[in-house]
This record gives sequence, structure tokens and C-alpha cells, in this order.
Amino acid sequence: MNNAWPTQTATAWPSDPKPSSPYDKLTNDELLLEWQKKKDAIETAKAEEMELRKYIVTREFPKPKEGMNTKELGEGYQLKAGVKYNYNLADNDTVEACLEKLANMGAAGSAIADRLVSWKPNFLLTEYRQLQEDKEKGSQFAQTALSIIGEMLTITEAAPTLEIKEPKGKKK
Repeated sequence: MNNAWPTQTATAWPSDPKPSSPYDKLTNDELLLEWQKKKDAIETAKAEEMELRKYIVTREFPKPKEGMNTKELGEGYQLKAGVKYNYNLADNDTVEACLEKLANMGAAGSAIADRLVSWKPNFLLTEYRQLQEDKEKGSQFAQTALSIIGEMLTITEAAPTLEIKEPKGKKK
């Protein structure tokens, strides 16, 4: 059989490998201090960039419209600013009461109330955790329920977080 893949031989692992990262040489304390320094620099840079971005949009587009705003800069260059707003609804009871008021305004109000809000399901982790605990305790109901839930739920790993908390009274 003619194998088109090149064959590779195993390479012996060095008995005293050289560090593969410059961080390998740091102690745990040095490593964590370096991470904290980088994290603080990123947060500062992000805050400064956001402040400058908002200032530029306000200065260059005194009366911006929602959506894309464009300003000609000359020689074919353009400044484009996307202006967005966050639209957050109140709690469900308030929303339902307001939609009912709209619906009571007649046919037009009812039509608007039907189209204005879509209902998105939210996953309640506390209920799921309780089922997991019940399954661990031998509950057949919980085992069956988790099996059914598994058909509609995909769990993926999120990015980890890392924080160094200073003791109280030790703030900079």
C-alpha cells in the first residue's frame, strides 16, 4: 500500500527541556503580578479608548442618527460611526400590563401589542442544578428529566475568569 503521508519517527523528550515560555522562569507570585499588571493596563486602555471614541462621535456628529453616520474626510477617506441604543424591557409583569393596555386601544393597538415584543426563553440554572442534585441522590424523575433536557440544551465551556482580591484595607 502506497501511503501518501510522510512517516515520522518519534523524537525523544529532552531530559532537561528548555523553557517553552518566558513565563516558565517566573515564580507563582511573579507570574500573578505580571498577569495583574497586564490586566490593569488593558482595562485602563479600554476605558481610555471608549472615552475618546465617544468624544470623537459627539464632536464629529453633533446630531447623530441611530445607525451608521458618515463624514467625508477628504481624499476618499470617510469617518464612519455606528450609533446604537440598548432597548431593555422592564420585568415581565410590567411588560404584560403595558401590552394589555395597548391591545385595549382597539385593532391597531392589538396588532402593535402582538408584534412589539417577542418572548425569549431563559434557562434557569438553579432548577437545572437542583435536578442534578436530585439525580445524584437517586431520583429517577430527575434522571429522566435531565435526559429530556439534554435534547434541547447544549453546554459549552466559557472563557475562565481570574481575579486577585486584595485584603480589605489594602487598596492602592
